[in-house]
Amino acid sequence: MKTLVFQVNIKPNGFKTSGRKKFAYSNSLYDFSNKRAEEYANKFDADYFCLKNTDWLGNEYAPCYHTLYVYKLYQEYDKILYLDSDAIITKKCPNIFEYNIFSAVLDNSKQTPSGKEKNKRKLEIHNLPNTHNYFCSGVILFDKKFLLSTKNYWREELDKWKNVKNAQHDQSVINVLVSKYYGQYNLLEDDWGSWRKRGKYIRHYSGPTQTLDWTEEKFLKWESKI
Repeated sequence: MKTLVFQVNIKPNGFKTSGRKKFAYSNSLYDFSNKRAEEYANKFDADYFCLKNTDWLGNEYAPCYHTLYVYKLYQEYDKILYLDSDAIITKKCPNIFEYNIFSAVLDNSKQTPSGKEKNKRKLEIHNLPNTHNYFCSGVILFDKKFLLSTKNYWREELDKWKNVKNAQHDQSVINVLVSKYYGQYNLLEDDWGSWRKRGKYIRHYSGPTQTLDWTEEKFLKWESKI
């Protein structure tokens, strides 16, 4: 079985985007994330690839949309771990490739009133059934079944959602694809990279403030205590 750890590290340059979420770019954070991801790939006998240009999808799309480059890679791999470059794999992270189905972390907690309301609103925006668990696109394990069952539809969904008010970039596209063409998936625990907490396996930095304030020294100090 062939596996891959995949990241995108494209510097912002006025790309077209949608939705309200704001992004920030940090050379030090992104480079450290890429380094850790490659070490993780080597540890578990996976390949590693980081996309650093927009040649495939084009300059009209913001860097976050280039997660969809998985459709260029899928024929060669059975499983692909996609990881945002503002997320860092810790030394404690186990082998995610032991999971055999599409896996992702819940975007908003369904255990709190505010989390339930946010999840409900996102389902309404995307016309998704209330049985769908809306997930974050920052950490995803793609399996062959997902890639094969959606390869003919991803571009259609991208074109549909890229300009929709309150849509969430690649996250919108992939959630819709899972709900419409894949079905039930494996919901990962928050330690796998939830933006709501400091995950023991993957630490996901959320928002411009956390991204721009990041330093390797602070991260290593925190990591040494988990």
